[in-house]
Amino acid sequence: MTAIAIRLPELGTAGEPVRVSCWLVDLGDDVDVGERIVEVLVRGITFDVTAPASGRVARIEKWLNATVATGDVLGWIKPGDADASE
Repeated sequence: MTAIAIRLPELGTAGEPVRVSCWLVDLGDDVDVGERIVEVLVRGITFDVTAPASGRVARIEKWLNATVATGDVLGWIKPGDADASE
């Protein structure tokens, strides 16, 4: 199954630098759609990026302190039932 990109959404920051503050999940973790998975920082304000699909975090592209822009791929989720491994 094809992986789904975790992209930085439009935050209305008007060209301000956006930085990855922390990942709230680890590589290989199961996540549910809408779950908070990565936090980004703009001018001292944090924004949460949520999982676009349920599945397993398959790859992280942008690590701590990476500068990112709207639409950048932060990581990838391999879709599937996050509860299947329980």
